[in-house]
Amino acid sequence: MEAAGVVIVGAGIAGLSAALASAEAEDVCVIAGEGPRTSSSARAQGGLAAALSEGDDPALHAADTLRAGAGLCDAQRVRELTEEAPGVVAWLAQFGVPFDRDSSGRLALGREGGHTRERIVHAGGDATGHFITEALWQAAARHPRIEIRREHCVGIAQDATGRAVGVWTWDGARQRFVAARRAVGLATGGVGALFGRTSNPPSAVGAGVALAYHAGATLANLEFVQFHPTLWLGRDGEAMLLSEALRGAGAVLVTEGGPPLFADPADNLRTRDVVALAIARAEAEGHRVYLDATQVRDVAARFPSIAARLRRAGLDLASQPIPVTPGAHFLMGGVEADLAGRTSVPGLFALGETACTGVHGANRLASNSLLECVVMGRRFGKAVREEPLACTYTPEEPTWLLHPEQDEAALPELAPVLWRSVGLVRDESGLRAALVELEGMADRYPGSGAVLAASLIARSALWRRESRGSHVRMDAPAPVQAYARPSGMCKAHRAATSVAITT
Repeated sequence: MEAAGVVIVGAGIAGLSAALASAEAEDVCVIAGEGPRTSSSARAQGGLAAALSEGDDPALHAADTLRAGAGLCDAQRVRELTEEAPGVVAWLAQFGVPFDRDSSGRLALGREGGHTRERIVHAGGDATGHFITEALWQAAARHPRIEIRREHCVGIAQDATGRAVGVWTWDGARQRFVAARRAVGLATGGVGALFGRTSNPPSAVGAGVALAYHAGATLANLEFVQFHPTLWLGRDGEAMLLSEALRGAGAVLVTEGGPPLFADPADNLRTRDVVALAIARAEAEGHRVYLDATQVRDVAARFPSIAARLRRAGLDLASQPIPVTPGAHFLMGGVEADLAGRTSVPGLFALGETACTGVHGANRLASNSLLECVVMGRRFGKAVREEPLACTYTPEEPTWLLHPEQDEAALPELAPVLWRSVGLVRDESGLRAALVELEGMADRYPGSGAVLAASLIARSALWRRESRGSHVRMDAPAPVQAYARPSGMCKAHRAATSVAITT
């Protein structure tokens, strides 16, 4: 039997932060899959939000976060998140993250949609996620208490009481059990790849949601999937995010031929749900939408990764507007957890985008996601020290294991269904039709976590008969006070806090 004090699934910013924080007291095994460079974290162009400037304050950062969350944020957790943000920047700098600075050596602060102050720190201009991920990965690889394994988690191992006591892994040839003496942390990312058109990597298929669901954990707010307004789609089908920081620097959205999308230029920096829906409506009326950054000073130097990728496609960010369209970007919901990652299952934690802590509500404020990853990782490191040692490392026989090859086979069928009926704009008839198709896929791919996660998202979206934040129902276009609460579901209870499900 192989064992560690803590087993963490995932090697993005949340998983690596958790590994480094918990390694101060415990030996850690990171189940890294294909590694950090394939994570959503590594793709993050935008930065990390923190109230660091004169005239700013964590309370103002919290107010902006609550406003974006459309009435569903946990206000106390938002306050805690924003108060810890300046310390997070300092902690990351200790690992060598090269945050951008101005000519006087002070942190260069940008502004993004929904923020009322300049408070976004970046690294490499538009490569913040890459630089943070790389710094944490190198630190973890050097740490004597951290073991990194290039395997995939296919199940949460539990004892007879239901406590998580380890994980089942698959390396492409054989299955292993890795025991966790104190805790298992799930940091597997989001669900964007389920929709096809996405800023996320192909691995973002909701594995953590599926694994936690089968372990009996409570899930929350799965209907809230954020669609980023500005994705550029290459001819090869690749989607690339055009960072919101471009609009923060002065870029504007225009329709074909040049007329502005918004009469008021300030509306270009409204929250992502508002801007994405405006673009979708323009597209529905037959208008193509472009991001015009031609008036942004030194735009290619300030956003080098974006400019270089566009240049390879024959486009010049500095001299021509770039066609953009919304795409799946971030899951506000997930496994219900506190800010340390504790879930309803003893010994099981959820971290980063896999978790639903309530800080994002119905719509995430820009650049709060990387912040949440690090806050949760650091708190997890303290929380696991208080976890009792498992009484036994003998797991029950698993009733379900994830089969990654079934996810790969299912995605070509799955993505068109989700984009058409569970995408940016939804209605009851489309959601019910999608669920029928998803039930058929579940029969064909019983080991697919992707199909399960998609079904859970659709069921949550069907239950929430209102429009709020990123969840837009054409048959219920306004917020409804009766729904001003989180949704929730749990396999063990069949019907949890508000969403009835069947299995």
